[in-house]
Amino acid sequence: MNINIKNPFITFLILLILSTLFLNCGSNAIGQGVDAKDAKLEWAIASEVSTSGARITWKCSAPSMGYLKVTSSNGYDYTGTTFFPLDVHSIPLGNLASDTNYSYTPTCGLSEKGLGFPLNFKTVADNNVIFKRSIWMIGGIGSDKNPIADIDYYDPDTNQWGSSITKIPTPRINAQIVSHKNKIYIIGGLTKSGVSYSPSRLVEVYDPFQNKWTTLSSITSTLQGGVAGSVGNDIYILGGSTSADMTTGTILNTIYKLQPDLGASGTWSDYLSTNVYPRIDMAGCTYQGSIFYTGGRFYNDGLAYATSDAYSPSLNSVTAKIEASVSIARHGSAYACYRPNPDDPNPSDPALFLVAGGSTATDIVQPVSAITSSNRFEYMVLGTAANAFVTGSNLPANLYAPSMEISYTQRKAFLFGGASEINLPTDSIYSLDLSSPGLQPWESVSVKMPRSRFGHKAVILSR
Repeated sequence: MNINIKNPFITFLILLILSTLFLNCGSNAIGQGVDAKDAKLEWAIASEVSTSGARITWKCSAPSMGYLKVTSSNGYDYTGTTFFPLDVHSIPLGNLASDTNYSYTPTCGLSEKGLGFPLNFKTVADNNVIFKRSIWMIGGIGSDKNPIADIDYYDPDTNQWGSSITKIPTPRINAQIVSHKNKIYIIGGLTKSGVSYSPSRLVEVYDPFQNKWTTLSSITSTLQGGVAGSVGNDIYILGGSTSADMTTGTILNTIYKLQPDLGASGTWSDYLSTNVYPRIDMAGCTYQGSIFYTGGRFYNDGLAYATSDAYSPSLNSVTAKIEASVSIARHGSAYACYRPNPDDPNPSDPALFLVAGGSTATDIVQPVSAITSSNRFEYMVLGTAANAFVTGSNLPANLYAPSMEISYTQRKAFLFGGASEINLPTDSIYSLDLSSPGLQPWESVSVKMPRSRFGHKAVILSR
């Protein structure tokens, strides 16, 4: 480059400017190369998280190649790159599992300098996952004194309700309700017409995953207030009454068995056992192939009882062991069995039979004409030689006919609704930490039930 300017001062200025420009350009070029080589991760975020996908976006301190590593405990292992030197990188992820934790490590350039630790995100739970872990509210009597048709579910992991997911085609009270192979069975009970109740033989089944109702073969006799249990491929029912007046219709030693998969609409059979309590509204659930039950009211006089027993379908007999009695004779108690599996978060927890609330009053009709509600909570450790009910913390309120079930993900028992006085149902929820059920207090849950209920049943699909 030739510069022919006669004024020396102007010539000096031009040369100074050109030199400055050259030095700045050179230093910037060198600096950018260093930055690209030693670029550092400034921030990263997971967005657009869904049931099966997510997007990972991160910022580098200088334009550089971007690299991403994503793993999970279920075996997912992904390594990707953005291919072009950029300062902001973004990679979409697909084919992820629902309700699953993932770890991701984004890096910048050849230095692969990340944050020094992986970041995490969790995919959204789909309906199948939510339905499995949720607690379903079935049946019962509402504030209007009528049978409730609406079925709701409570998701303990999010503390949220799914309201009016479906309606029972034939609303009934005091039906035998049980979860069996991912379906909810509503058997018998009492239907209402005007102010009168009539016993039912109807069997209606709801499949939450298909959102489908099916009517199966009717039970061989009308029945209400019995204890139902899922054992293997079959459903068993004991106790209960064939009429609203239990003195005229209580089942003495009859066992009902439903084989849902036998025949076009299931097959019922009934047979006699021995020494099965002739009571209604007992608390009961299944454990290791036997149905444990306690309390209830005697068919002949409506008197509340405290004694317990267990029925083994494989032997068609009650156990020879004399099971421990609950501390207070009562009927209409909430109940649940805590039965951890090996793949649960707390598989080594002991199995428990939990009983809470109920009424100590004498009554021979259904629905009951009077109650004396209780706040007593107690539990028995199953599968040990202890054979004793342990009294835990009292419920925050006296409640007749609430319902109870277990959240295995939260390691808690949840208690729903119930009536503090005759025909005055509540919408309250209480929870109990099962890490130490005898020492922990019942605590109020911040949300309420979508509707007040008593005499209903809470079920889960995962057991």
